[in-house]
Amino acid sequence: MNEELKELLLLEEIESKISQIEKKLTEIPAQIEKLNQEKENILSKLYNIDREIKNLELTKKEREIDIQTFQEKIKKIESILEKVRTNEEYKMYLREKAQAEEAILELEDEILKIMEDLENLKKEREILAVQVEKEKEEIDKNIKELQEEIPKLEEELKKLKEEEKSLRNRIAPEVLAKYETIKQRVKNKKVIAKVENTTCTGCYTLIPPKVYSQLLKGEQLLTCPNCGRYLHYEPE
Repeated sequence: MNEELKELLLLEEIESKISQIEKKLTEIPAQIEKLNQEKENILSKLYNIDREIKNLELTKKEREIDIQTFQEKIKKIESILEKVRTNEEYKMYLREKAQAEEAILELEDEILKIMEDLENLKKEREILAVQVEKEKEEIDKNIKELQEEIPKLEEELKKLKEEEKSLRNRIAPEVLAKYETIKQRVKNKKVIAKVENTTCTGCYTLIPPKVYSQLLKGEQLLTCPNCGRYLHYEPE
Protein backbone atom coordinates (compact mmCIF):
# COMPACT_ATOMS: atom_id res chain seq x y z
CA MET A 1 0.00 0.00 0.00
CA ASN A 2 1.21 3.51 -0.80
CA GLU A 3 2.77 5.11 2.32
CA GLU A 4 0.88 8.38 1.85
CA LEU A 5 -2.37 6.43 1.67
CA LYS A 6 -1.47 4.63 4.91
CA GLU A 7 -0.94 7.97 6.62
CA LEU A 8 -4.19 9.36 5.21
CA LEU A 9 -6.10 6.30 6.43
CA LEU A 10 -4.56 6.74 9.86
CA LEU A 11 -5.40 10.46 9.82
CA GLU A 12 -9.02 9.73 8.93
CA GLU A 13 -9.21 7.14 11.71
CA ILE A 14 -7.74 9.57 14.27
CA GLU A 15 -10.08 12.36 13.15
CA SER A 16 -13.03 9.99 13.51
CA LYS A 17 -11.96 9.14 17.07
CA ILE A 18 -11.49 12.84 17.88
CA SER A 19 -14.96 13.60 16.54
CA GLN A 20 -16.53 10.80 18.60
CA ILE A 21 -14.80 11.95 21.81
CA GLU A 22 -15.74 15.60 21.25
CA LYS A 23 -19.33 14.50 20.67
CA LYS A 24 -19.29 12.51 23.93
CA LEU A 25 -17.84 15.47 25.84
CA THR A 26 -20.60 17.77 24.57
CA GLU A 27 -23.29 15.18 25.42
CA ILE A 28 -22.15 14.36 28.98
CA PRO A 29 -23.35 17.63 30.64
CA ALA A 30 -26.83 17.12 29.14
CA GLN A 31 -26.82 13.49 30.28
CA ILE A 32 -25.88 14.54 33.82
CA GLU A 33 -28.56 17.23 33.80
CA LYS A 34 -31.13 14.66 32.66
CA LEU A 35 -30.11 12.26 35.44
CA ASN A 36 -30.30 15.05 38.02
CA GLN A 37 -33.80 15.88 36.77
CA GLU A 38 -34.80 12.21 37.07
CA LYS A 39 -33.46 12.18 40.63
CA GLU A 40 -35.38 15.36 41.44
CA ASN A 41 -38.58 13.84 40.05
CA ILE A 42 -38.07 10.69 42.14
CA LEU A 43 -37.38 12.69 45.30
CA SER A 44 -40.43 14.86 44.62
CA LYS A 45 -42.63 11.75 44.99
CA LEU A 46 -41.33 11.36 48.53
CA TYR A 47 -41.68 15.10 49.15
CA ASN A 48 -45.30 15.05 47.96
CA ILE A 49 -46.28 12.15 50.20
CA ASP A 50 -44.52 13.82 53.17
CA ARG A 51 -46.45 17.01 52.47
CA GLU A 52 -49.70 15.04 52.30
CA ILE A 53 -48.93 13.37 55.64
CA LYS A 54 -48.09 16.73 57.19
CA ASN A 55 -51.34 18.28 55.90
CA LEU A 56 -53.40 15.39 57.27
CA GLU A 57 -51.68 15.62 60.67
CA LEU A 58 -52.37 19.35 60.72
CA THR A 59 -56.04 18.76 59.80
CA LYS A 60 -56.30 16.11 62.55
CA LYS A 61 -54.91 18.56 65.09
CA GLU A 62 -57.38 21.24 63.95
CA ARG A 63 -60.29 18.81 64.33
CA GLU A 64 -59.10 17.85 67.82
CA ILE A 65 -59.06 21.55 68.75
CA ASP A 66 -62.58 21.86 67.33
CA ILE A 67 -63.69 18.97 69.55
CA GLN A 68 -62.17 20.66 72.61
CA THR A 69 -64.04 23.85 71.70
CA PHE A 70 -67.36 22.00 71.49
CA GLN A 71 -66.62 20.14 74.74
CA GLU A 72 -66.01 23.43 76.51
CA LYS A 73 -69.25 24.75 75.04
CA ILE A 74 -71.13 21.71 76.37
CA LYS A 75 -69.69 22.30 79.88
CA LYS A 76 -70.85 25.90 79.78
CA ILE A 77 -74.30 24.84 78.62
CA GLU A 78 -74.53 22.25 81.42
CA SER A 79 -73.57 24.94 83.90
CA ILE A 80 -76.22 27.28 82.48
CA LEU A 81 -78.87 24.53 82.50
CA GLU A 82 -78.62 24.38 86.28
CA LYS A 83 -79.59 28.03 86.50
CA VAL A 84 -82.29 28.51 83.83
CA ARG A 85 -85.76 29.33 85.06
CA THR A 86 -88.00 28.92 82.05
CA ASN A 87 -88.95 25.88 80.05
CA GLU A 88 -88.18 27.62 76.77
CA GLU A 89 -84.64 28.52 77.85
CA TYR A 90 -84.08 24.98 79.06
CA LYS A 91 -85.19 23.52 75.73
CA MET A 92 -83.05 26.02 73.79
CA TYR A 93 -79.85 25.12 75.69
CA LEU A 94 -80.64 21.43 75.36
CA ARG A 95 -80.82 21.86 71.57
CA GLU A 96 -77.48 23.70 71.57
CA LYS A 97 -75.94 20.92 73.62
CA ALA A 98 -77.31 18.25 71.26
CA GLN A 99 -75.95 20.14 68.26
CA ALA A 100 -72.53 20.39 69.90
CA GLU A 101 -72.56 16.66 70.72
CA GLU A 102 -73.55 15.83 67.14
CA ALA A 103 -70.74 18.04 65.84
CA ILE A 104 -68.27 16.19 68.09
CA LEU A 105 -69.44 12.83 66.72
CA GLU A 106 -68.94 14.08 63.13
CA LEU A 107 -65.48 15.40 64.00
CA GLU A 108 -64.54 12.12 65.67
CA ASP A 109 -65.62 10.23 62.53
CA GLU A 110 -63.52 12.60 60.43
CA ILE A 111 -60.51 12.08 62.72
CA LEU A 112 -60.89 8.30 62.44
CA LYS A 113 -60.90 8.63 58.64
CA ILE A 114 -57.82 10.88 58.79
CA MET A 115 -56.02 8.38 61.04
CA GLU A 116 -56.83 5.58 58.60
CA ASP A 117 -55.53 7.67 55.69
CA LEU A 118 -52.40 8.54 57.66
CA GLU A 119 -51.70 4.90 58.41
CA ASN A 120 -52.06 3.98 54.73
CA LEU A 121 -49.89 6.89 53.61
CA LYS A 122 -47.14 6.05 56.11
CA LYS A 123 -47.08 2.43 54.90
CA GLU A 124 -46.95 3.70 51.32
CA ARG A 125 -44.11 6.05 52.27
CA GLU A 126 -42.05 3.23 53.77
CA ILE A 127 -42.27 1.26 50.51
CA LEU A 128 -41.64 4.37 48.42
CA ALA A 129 -38.63 5.41 50.53
CA VAL A 130 -36.88 2.10 49.82
CA GLN A 131 -37.64 2.38 46.11
CA VAL A 132 -36.53 6.03 45.97
CA GLU A 133 -33.26 5.31 47.76
CA LYS A 134 -32.49 2.46 45.39
CA GLU A 135 -33.24 4.55 42.29
CA LYS A 136 -31.34 7.53 43.71
CA GLU A 137 -28.26 5.38 44.37
CA GLU A 138 -28.36 4.08 40.79
CA ILE A 139 -28.68 7.61 39.38
CA ASP A 140 -25.86 8.91 41.61
CA LYS A 141 -23.69 6.01 40.43
CA ASN A 142 -24.40 6.86 36.77
CA ILE A 143 -23.67 10.55 37.38
CA LYS A 144 -20.38 9.69 39.08
CA GLU A 145 -19.36 7.44 36.18
CA LEU A 146 -20.09 10.21 33.69
CA GLN A 147 -18.18 12.77 35.75
CA GLU A 148 -15.20 10.41 36.03
CA GLU A 149 -15.31 9.79 32.28
CA ILE A 150 -14.74 13.48 31.44
CA PRO A 151 -11.03 13.74 32.45
CA LYS A 152 -10.30 10.37 30.80
CA LEU A 153 -11.87 11.52 27.54
CA GLU A 154 -10.07 14.86 27.74
CA GLU A 155 -6.74 13.10 28.22
CA GLU A 156 -7.45 10.73 25.32
CA LEU A 157 -8.50 13.70 23.16
CA LYS A 158 -5.27 15.54 23.98
CA LYS A 159 -3.15 12.54 22.92
CA LEU A 160 -5.11 12.05 19.71
CA LYS A 161 -4.77 15.71 18.77
CA GLU A 162 -1.02 15.54 19.35
CA GLU A 163 -0.88 12.42 17.20
CA GLU A 164 -2.99 14.14 14.54
CA LYS A 165 -0.69 17.17 14.51
CA SER A 166 2.42 14.99 14.19
CA LEU A 167 0.81 13.00 11.39
CA ARG A 168 -0.25 16.10 9.47
CA ASN A 169 3.33 17.37 9.61
CA ARG A 170 4.48 14.16 7.90
CA ILE A 171 1.98 14.31 5.04
CA ALA A 172 2.89 16.30 1.92
CA PRO A 173 1.09 19.70 1.91
CA GLU A 174 -0.52 19.16 -1.51
CA VAL A 175 -1.84 15.73 -0.45
CA LEU A 176 -3.17 17.17 2.80
CA ALA A 177 -4.76 20.12 0.99
CA LYS A 178 -6.59 17.77 -1.37
CA TYR A 179 -7.67 15.63 1.61
CA GLU A 180 -9.17 18.72 3.26
CA THR A 181 -10.92 19.74 0.04
CA ILE A 182 -12.53 16.31 -0.28
CA LYS A 183 -13.49 16.35 3.42
CA GLN A 184 -15.26 19.69 3.02
CA ARG A 185 -17.16 18.40 0.02
CA VAL A 186 -18.30 15.06 1.47
CA LYS A 187 -18.97 16.61 4.92
CA ASN A 188 -19.29 13.88 7.58
CA LYS A 189 -18.68 10.99 5.22
CA LYS A 190 -15.53 9.04 4.38
CA VAL A 191 -12.77 10.90 2.54
CA ILE A 192 -11.06 7.63 1.57
CA ALA A 193 -13.35 5.14 -0.15
CA LYS A 194 -12.66 1.43 -0.14
CA VAL A 195 -12.92 -0.30 -3.51
CA GLU A 196 -14.86 -3.55 -3.54
CA ASN A 197 -15.56 -5.57 -6.69
CA THR A 198 -14.14 -2.72 -8.81
CA THR A 199 -16.71 -0.38 -7.25
CA CYS A 200 -16.07 2.79 -5.22
CA THR A 201 -17.96 2.37 -1.91
CA GLY A 202 -18.17 6.15 -1.61
CA CYS A 203 -20.41 6.72 -4.63
CA TYR A 204 -21.02 3.10 -5.78
CA THR A 205 -19.66 3.79 -9.25
CA LEU A 206 -17.52 1.32 -11.22
CA ILE A 207 -13.84 2.24 -11.32
CA PRO A 208 -12.45 2.43 -14.90
CA PRO A 209 -10.17 -0.54 -15.73
CA LYS A 210 -7.06 1.64 -16.15
CA VAL A 211 -7.55 3.32 -12.74
CA TYR A 212 -8.36 -0.03 -11.14
CA SER A 213 -5.21 -1.56 -12.60
CA GLN A 214 -3.09 1.25 -11.17
CA LEU A 215 -4.89 0.88 -7.84
CA LEU A 216 -3.93 -2.80 -7.64
CA LYS A 217 -0.26 -1.89 -8.01
CA GLY A 218 -0.56 0.40 -4.96
CA GLU A 219 2.22 2.70 -6.16
CA GLN A 220 0.41 6.04 -6.15
CA LEU A 221 -2.49 7.94 -4.65
CA LEU A 222 -5.58 7.65 -6.82
CA THR A 223 -8.99 9.28 -6.69
CA CYS A 224 -12.40 8.16 -7.87
CA PRO A 225 -13.17 9.76 -11.26
CA ASN A 226 -16.79 10.20 -10.16
CA CYS A 227 -16.81 11.41 -6.52
CA GLY A 228 -13.17 12.52 -6.19
CA ARG A 229 -12.48 10.54 -3.02
CA TYR A 230 -9.10 8.96 -2.45
CA LEU A 231 -9.31 5.27 -3.28
CA HIS A 232 -8.24 2.44 -1.02
CA TYR A 233 -7.96 -1.22 -2.03
CA GLU A 234 -7.36 -4.14 0.35
CA PRO A 235 -6.51 -7.52 -1.24
CA GLU A 236 -8.70 -10.33 0.08
